[in-house]
Amino acid sequence: MNDEAAPEPKPRAGIFRFVPGLGLFRNYQRAWFPADLIAGISVSVVMIPSVIAYATLMGLPPQYGLYAALTPLLVYPLFGSSRQVIVGPDIAIALLIASAIIPLAAGDPARAAMLAATVAILAGVLLLLGAAARFGAVADLLSKPVLVGYMTGAALILMCSQVDKLFGLHLSHNDFFPRLIELAGKFPQTHLPTLLLGLGLLGAIFALKKFAPKVPPALVVVLLALAASLGLNLPALGVGVVGRFPHGLPSFAWPAADWKDIHTLLPAAIGIALLTYTEAILLARAFAAKNGYEVNSNQELAALGLADLLTGFFQGFAITGSQSRTVVNDSAGGQTQVTSLVAAATLILFILFLAPGMEKLPSVALAAILLYGGCALVEFKAMARIYKYKRQSGLVAVLTTVGVLAAGVIAGIMIGVTLSLIGLINRISRPPDAVLGEIPGHGFHDLGNHQLETLPGLIAYRFYAPLLFSNSGYFAERVQHIITQCPHPLRWFLLDAQAITDLDVTAADTLSALQKEFALRRIALKIVHANRPFREVIERTGLLAELGPQSLFDSVHECVQAFQAAGQT
Repeated sequence: MNDEAAPEPKPRAGIFRFVPGLGLFRNYQRAWFPADLIAGISVSVVMIPSVIAYATLMGLPPQYGLYAALTPLLVYPLFGSSRQVIVGPDIAIALLIASAIIPLAAGDPARAAMLAATVAILAGVLLLLGAAARFGAVADLLSKPVLVGYMTGAALILMCSQVDKLFGLHLSHNDFFPRLIELAGKFPQTHLPTLLLGLGLLGAIFALKKFAPKVPPALVVVLLALAASLGLNLPALGVGVVGRFPHGLPSFAWPAADWKDIHTLLPAAIGIALLTYTEAILLARAFAAKNGYEVNSNQELAALGLADLLTGFFQGFAITGSQSRTVVNDSAGGQTQVTSLVAAATLILFILFLAPGMEKLPSVALAAILLYGGCALVEFKAMARIYKYKRQSGLVAVLTTVGVLAAGVIAGIMIGVTLSLIGLINRISRPPDAVLGEIPGHGFHDLGNHQLETLPGLIAYRFYAPLLFSNSGYFAERVQHIITQCPHPLRWFLLDAQAITDLDVTAADTLSALQKEFALRRIALKIVHANRPFREVIERTGLLAELGPQSLFDSVHECVQAFQAAGQT
């Protein structure tokens, strides 16, 4: 019997590697459950009003927000590597989805739901492909300036999308600037009871955030709005309400999207997948560091992909890690992924028994929640800080925001990424450099004072980048310019290669051509701090043999001593 039982741990190890959440149940301690229970209920209570609001933002019936919240709560705990992260609908992702599906849905809620599910499935497939290819680092394409610019533009669009509900108006334009112009024209038609209620609810949210920050404002706003609707009979005064709220759990449904829809939605799905992973992995790493464990980037990709995929098949829309709900979980003392399962159980009870009670909820209450969420996403201070740190990065953030507002969310993100890549290429192709000068008693350093030579007849030159095809021409131009500016006849040219961590064939040929030109002009090329990758390339190309081992030095000081000993000064 022992011989037969011996192989069992191996398959178990394989299962736990691909479904790490299963290990939780094997090692779960009863002492953790009270905290997980309280945290899970808290997460669900905070989540319900928000996810309903996100559904209305996309033009979906409100129950689809609950469907999108439920499935990832059941899937992510089994496949994710974070113990605290709560995965579900997110305001930034919801806005991205809305920008993709609203123009295609043409006001049809059923078609909007189908398109949203299709986007979730496409994003899930992309995330799973990324996990299979181990593309965990691809999210770094979204630099901080791009994310700040996107968030600010998205927040402004989000707030603009809710002004019709706040003022009780019907606006036909969806684009940012035309919508503002239309609002200005229809402002006299404002429905006063709706506006007063909306402003009162917004005021309540800001007051709670300032004086009672631990109280979930979305929940309070929903309860206040429901009480006002029932007590004052607001529908009779013309205040719009959510209306029919079907109850029942989501069922499996294959979205009936055609190839044209898929082709149109694919760019949005790529942006959503990238942003989904970026937000979730940053959140997972932050809380893993806080609680003393590690997360696996590719495991997170796979978990988010499966959550998106299954959410799409069960009538939901794309999701990511939720910062607000994760904070609630951690603050309530949640210890493990059981918190997500408790939140799912609480949500199921709400869907089955309490959801119909939301029918009299004024729509302006959901608008107030989204408007406050938009205010929280605006990052003007972060933009100013980035601009102060580096003007080019600040400009990328501003132009990304303008791109989002003028061209749409997806196009704006692409503008930001393109600008970041152009800036990166520019920095690689024209990196900083310096002629080193001597600090008596402290060696030779970059003094930042446009040094013309290191010693009479010697230039020690440092190039601050890998030497590649993209900058080898610039490197040759700079070397020629520096030699031309040298006030004394040049005898030795010392290349400080400590920052040249890579050298390609084009750059090696450039160095070889410089060596030949130097030989004709009786200038000796010397190299200091030649690291292993650099040395290996110049050895394979034959340049090292041309120079000879006597041309390599370990330090600038050593080279200067050799120069002086050779009687060159």
